[in-house]
Amino acid sequence: MEEKHCPKCGKKSPVDAGFCPSCGASFKTERAQVIVVTTPTVPGYQIVKVLGTVHGLTVRTRGIGGKIVAGIEGMFGGEVTSYSSEAEKARRDSLERLIEKAAKMGANAVVGADFETSDILQGTATLFSAYGTAVVIEPIKK
Repeated sequence: MEEKHCPKCGKKSPVDAGFCPSCGASFKTERAQVIVVTTPTVPGYQIVKVLGTVHGLTVRTRGIGGKIVAGIEGMFGGEVTSYSSEAEKARRDSLERLIEKAAKMGANAVVGADFETSDILQGTATLFSAYGTAVVIEPIKK
């Protein structure tokens, strides 16, 4: 079986994998050109086709080391930076997956984008989701 190495964590993955199964990093070298907005429209553009809902998901857990660091930070109050940085990475990964799926659908934009998180597996993991509506837009002609 052919394998490739993840550029982010260095672990082996199947050659046809789109994401690293260990850290969730995308293997795409080129990022799709998809505009993502939280609004229902893109200023200066008109929606010419609605392709449907699209989402990007990632599930994250904290290792024992991360839990220890978070516990120590929690004892002193304030931000738990180990969780904050992990949440930010997961948000970026879910957005990247949303963009890749929208591009595969033929979209050049996602409107009404939003993020959601949920604790799963009795609080041992967190699901991060980015979702919206995949559309095809074109500049408004004046």
